[in-house]
Amino acid sequence: MIDSLSFHPPHRIGLITQIIAILLLIIIGALGLWMTVRSPIGPGFLLYLIPVSLAFILIPLISYRAYALWRAYYLLERDGIYLRWGLREEVIPMDSVTWVRMEQELGTNLPRPRFRWPGAILGARALPDGTRVEYLAAQSNQLILVSAADRLFAISPSNPEEFMLAYHRFAELGSLTPLTGHSVYPANLLRRIWAAPYARYLLLAGLLVSIIVLVLVSLYIPALTTISLRLTQHGSPTEMLPSVYMLLLPVLNGIIFFANTVLGLYLFRSDEQRILAYLLWGSGLFTALLFLAAVIFVIRAG
Repeated sequence: MIDSLSFHPPHRIGLITQIIAILLLIIIGALGLWMTVRSPIGPGFLLYLIPVSLAFILIPLISYRAYALWRAYYLLERDGIYLRWGLREEVIPMDSVTWVRMEQELGTNLPRPRFRWPGAILGARALPDGTRVEYLAAQSNQLILVSAADRLFAISPSNPEEFMLAYHRFAELGSLTPLTGHSVYPANLLRRIWAAPYARYLLLAGLLVSIIVLVLVSLYIPALTTISLRLTQHGSPTEMLPSVYMLLLPVLNGIIFFANTVLGLYLFRSDEQRILAYLLWGSGLFTALLFLAAVIFVIRAG
């Protein structure tokens, strides 16, 4: 007898959409950065920073959504239902499940999350009666609804008919050892990190140094006409460049610091890999200090 069955949401369209979006954002951000370093200080300079900022914010978000879609699954067993989507996890004991139905059986369409795209139908909406609907789905059609207590979960297994058959089979067998229901949200991880002193101090120190790098560059770009990012073998400046090239230093530092922070967040979840998270955050702080030293050197050489 099969004790559990795992179902996955459809991956292909969502992953293709999000990979294309990431590649477009990389191109747009690179073009914006290239135009920024070639633009004189003024309105055009600030305008070219907009695509760079958007790429910096959206690429990690979409990358996480793509990773979460790739690793998402719905697990059915006679003792309960597991829902996993990225850092979001829900365990529902079988005796807490009121019913499981296809959405079309309700005779009405539920409100969808406001911000969604293929492969990321995520978020929560409230029904007129106050019931909360949480979406953990890759598509808006062929949704399966799981009712538990005063909540609904909308999911999208790639084979919904098999999911329904498996649920009814496990429900008829009955639960032997009921699961303990629990919910894990991404915010829970952030609270755990904030409660760990070393993690909090490393991240705050790295962020503070990164802000100082950005502020110094912003203050000295208008004051300097040209700068040198290289020295000759005798220690004298060479290859004088427009001062706007200093912007590369906080941008590169920000990318490295952000990448270390995000990867550290992922590793921090596991007790065995937590030391790697501390090493990443420590290296992020050390790298920011190196960029700060580079900025001070460039300013003094200018």
